[in-house]
Amino acid sequence: MTKANKKDEWFLPEDQRKALASYLKDFKEVVPVHLFVKSGQNDAYADFAQNLMKDLVRLTDKVTLSVHSEDDAANSKYAVERFPTLLIAPEKYSIRFTGAPAGEEGQAFLHALMMVSTGKSFLSEHSRELLEELQEPRQVKVFVSPTCPYCPGQCVNAIKAAVEKPLLVSVECVETGENPEYAEEYSVGSIPHTVYDEKLSTVGMESELAFVVQLLTLKAAKDLAEEREGVDAANASHHDVVIIGSGPAGLTAGIYAKRAGLDAVVLEKGIVGGLVSITPEVENYPGFINIGGKMLMDMIHEQAKQYVDVITGQTVEEIKIGRNIEVLTQDRVFLADAVIYAAGAAWKKLEVPGEDRFMSKGVSFCASCDGFMFKGKKVAVVGGGNTALTDALHLKNLGVDVFIVHRRDSFRAEQHLVDSVLREEIPVRWNSVVEEIGGKETLRFISLRHVKSGETERVDVDGVFLAIGIVPNVQAVSHLGLAQELGGYIRVDRQGRTSIPRIYAAGDITGGVQQIVTAVSEGASAAMAVFEDLTRRKAELAARK
Repeated sequence: MTKANKKDEWFLPEDQRKALASYLKDFKEVVPVHLFVKSGQNDAYADFAQNLMKDLVRLTDKVTLSVHSEDDAANSKYAVERFPTLLIAPEKYSIRFTGAPAGEEGQAFLHALMMVSTGKSFLSEHSRELLEELQEPRQVKVFVSPTCPYCPGQCVNAIKAAVEKPLLVSVECVETGENPEYAEEYSVGSIPHTVYDEKLSTVGMESELAFVVQLLTLKAAKDLAEEREGVDAANASHHDVVIIGSGPAGLTAGIYAKRAGLDAVVLEKGIVGGLVSITPEVENYPGFINIGGKMLMDMIHEQAKQYVDVITGQTVEEIKIGRNIEVLTQDRVFLADAVIYAAGAAWKKLEVPGEDRFMSKGVSFCASCDGFMFKGKKVAVVGGGNTALTDALHLKNLGVDVFIVHRRDSFRAEQHLVDSVLREEIPVRWNSVVEEIGGKETLRFISLRHVKSGETERVDVDGVFLAIGIVPNVQAVSHLGLAQELGGYIRVDRQGRTSIPRIYAAGDITGGVQQIVTAVSEGASAAMAVFEDLTRRKAELAARK
């Protein structure tokens, strides 16, 4: 059998090509893409970008490619200084990808092509109204890494604004691994790291509305309550059940609620999937010997979308209980007969000097997000459970010089993880606690205290990853007076009923065995309890009539 001709070979595997071909069918106008490469600068990534674009061009006549190699005139014309760089329709829009979109940010690249081809920004009406007030140019830089699940959403926020206001908003999505000096110039420690017009920097994925407000005002929009102008209950949407949170519990609750015939909606303030989406590997979910956390949640999300609307960028700020339950977000009101609260938990902090100062500047909770930036550098992972050991192994695999700090003399993790850490010869500082995280402009050291001898030691590090446990995200319901368990977790019965009728809870927010499999079970149980209770309530009301 003769070898296939090189020109007929594809770069992308068949399943990805089929998915892309389906996506590209919705393109309307031709999108010109310009790729800039230079020999000796990120050659492997330049090859990836060129091969990716060649496949896209073969899959559709709605995308064209112009390659500029060693082209000083083109580099000067388009102000390209780093390679590879991709520009999308540069004669009309200012959308730049500095570095090949070889990881998660590839999603944002495809969204950008779609928006430019259709001429639609897909911004909400409220965001579009706010952007109408923009009169001055804005430059936005979003620093990303290929393993960060939050980064595509933040890039898409910026690209939406650039498509909506092409004469005023310019966007650059920067892949930090390919451009470390550029990232260092902006003191990037955690990603996504967004720079607004060189005047405001933020860390993390933000809701569309928060992004637009910050772009407009160049001021941090941590509290968007004032943006609720014009939102009133008269224009609210009504549902049988509103589910808050899109982790395993929330998405499963959505599936079961809709299959039971309930009108349900799922609200999420950040990325779909919760903490599972930033878990590098999942090895204890039935049906999968080993699967990436994000991949698992993407699969569950895809199934859930067949049943229920999942609305992201919705931060629940208040819940009011009356004849209807009102769920107020920063820009909408949802009326419901019941609420399933599945907002999950957040990482616990050390509460030591220097932790807040260097948060997102060397101190991180997310190894899958930020680990790529510490390749070749020395970091400490603090903790002794499954998450700590999984993070340490992930960092080791990335080429990070990692060691573990644990306050006890033995791990609390599953044995196979312990065995893996021993096999990989990852050093462990036993019986030690972090007392300080220090440095001048950048994080440079941690101070460790041995809990038995009391001796202290200063250890030079470039980063610290915290994995010491989680705390429940109860802020949105703290005013309701729900009965709680030790640690602030919401107390529920076996079917997710809380101490207040029509309010249910599921997943990590309820404490107990905080595993993906139990969250899925609790989400299903809560949805069925809502169905049973609402059915009974309707029957009782009908009987009274």
